[in-house]
Amino acid sequence: MTKAKPNVVLIITDQQRFDTIRAAGCTTVYTPHLDWLAKGGTLFTHAYCTSPMCSPARASILSGRLPSSHGLVANQYAKLGAKGLHLAEDVKLLADYLGPAGYHTAYIGKWHLGTGSDRRGFRDCVIRYSESEGDTSRPEDNDYARYAEKQGIDVVGKRQGSEPDPELYDTWTICGPSRVPLAHFVSTYLCSEAETYIRSRAGADSPFLLTWSCIEPHAPFVCPEPFFSMYNPADMVLPENYRDESGQRWLQRADRQLQTALQFTEIELKTMWARYLGAVSYIDHLMGRMLGVLNDTGQLDNTLFIFTSDHGDLMGSHSLILKGASLYEELIRVPLIIRPPAGMRAQGIVPRTDGLASQIDLVPTILSICGLPPAREAQGVDLSPLMTGATDSVRDAVQAEFHSTCWTELMSPLRMWMTRDWKYVESREGDHELYHLAADPLETRNLAEDPQYTEQRAKMAEALHDWCRRSGDTWPEVPTPAPEVMKPAGPRHHYSWFHRPKK
Repeated sequence: MTKAKPNVVLIITDQQRFDTIRAAGCTTVYTPHLDWLAKGGTLFTHAYCTSPMCSPARASILSGRLPSSHGLVANQYAKLGAKGLHLAEDVKLLADYLGPAGYHTAYIGKWHLGTGSDRRGFRDCVIRYSESEGDTSRPEDNDYARYAEKQGIDVVGKRQGSEPDPELYDTWTICGPSRVPLAHFVSTYLCSEAETYIRSRAGADSPFLLTWSCIEPHAPFVCPEPFFSMYNPADMVLPENYRDESGQRWLQRADRQLQTALQFTEIELKTMWARYLGAVSYIDHLMGRMLGVLNDTGQLDNTLFIFTSDHGDLMGSHSLILKGASLYEELIRVPLIIRPPAGMRAQGIVPRTDGLASQIDLVPTILSICGLPPAREAQGVDLSPLMTGATDSVRDAVQAEFHSTCWTELMSPLRMWMTRDWKYVESREGDHELYHLAADPLETRNLAEDPQYTEQRAKMAEALHDWCRRSGDTWPEVPTPAPEVMKPAGPRHHYSWFHRPKK
């Protein structure tokens, strides 16, 4: 029996750049399963996150709302208690729409929305890991830790399972293979749980929603062999703009995570890239397993499969690394592949679209393809017309925001208004940015103070401010943490992951 509504599988990776899939143009990475997914669906070449930080972006994916709307404007950790930043109870998430429509709902993997063990609307199947980032309320809710202990594996620290081999981990490039074998590595475990769940839904009368999220390829660059050593650093190609030092000025902003890449040699950066792409190929391997189970159980053709990431990583672009108070393309442009059910594919879909897309468009798109009413609260638009080729554009611009790295960190708020040709970033500190993307796609020339572009800057600023007024964003006013939870101001320091080995 064919279900009236399609199943939904939503994959969210962590800190994966848009240019890390072979189908998207990266010739130094091996991603056969994601390439296959793109061939049977639509690859969005210009998809953007709403924030370069995990919690705000993930909340946007699941709510269809910008951080200034859903309220989770920075990374949050549950240990702050009542004085911390919390996702408001009245913010509806994807499962809150699909669950009442008859969907069986499951969430497996990273959450990072600061709600403890509660997965907000995902009620039928939940698999948790990690005891940091507010992902579990009690140690016993860490499903992976309990599994690992049964395998004789001691999970330490944040108890999230990466576990770098202390003998091989390089504290300067933050690269090292995991001491946990592939079969028992945390994301392998999460994939196995997803496979078990998918098999359990075969033959069920109701459709399912499965959201699956892993921590790869997020730094530190740790994953199991053979994927960790899959690529030779000497074969890596650094970003075209890695020698662009104009990004160094943004290190003056009140953000301690964004780091200069000038402290690393070229071979050190290439080593990071090799391990980063190794983690991407590991993700691809896991996607192959999940797609295989969907196919083996006869559910693939009736499944809407979406692959994306929360945000990117600078990885040396603009002589910067990691993430923070910047809205460069490498940080906010994300991979997005949507493979619709067979019925929609039979009517014809385009394999690739250059139309602008945002994370806040995923909830409206999922509801549309599933034949459900639109979400009044969502700020995004339905991407289906881009997929069918009915139009080459569903939005004139995308928006992005930055508040602070974490809720307790010093603030350096930003707002972005971006069209296909222009990007404008407004800062409360006055260091605005304007890039002519059509002529300068690598964003190496900031035109904000160039008198020749005064009119263009004013036009972009007015469009941004008009959007803020219409959307209820109080910019330039932003939420501010209580003084007693703020970390004290001080000189910029190396992020705690980077330590030169002791001689």
